[in-house]
Amino acid sequence: MSEEQIAERLRTLETDNALLLQQVKQLEKNLDSLSNGINRGLWIIGGGFIAAIVSWIIGGGLSNGG
Repeated sequence: MSEEQIAERLRTLETDNALLLQQVKQLEKNLDSLSNGINRGLWIIGGGFIAAIVSWIIGGGLSNGG
């Protein structure tokens, strides 16, 4: 393999590596966004359960019927 072919191969590998690094960064950003959305949804669901329990208690759910 000539020096020119090696240099061309090296340039190709460096370009491919740069593209792969960019894709990894984009995937990390997308994953963070998805994770934040899931966390927000879980907080909303949890808040709904807490509100329902508090409403049940205020409505007399813990009274002994007396």
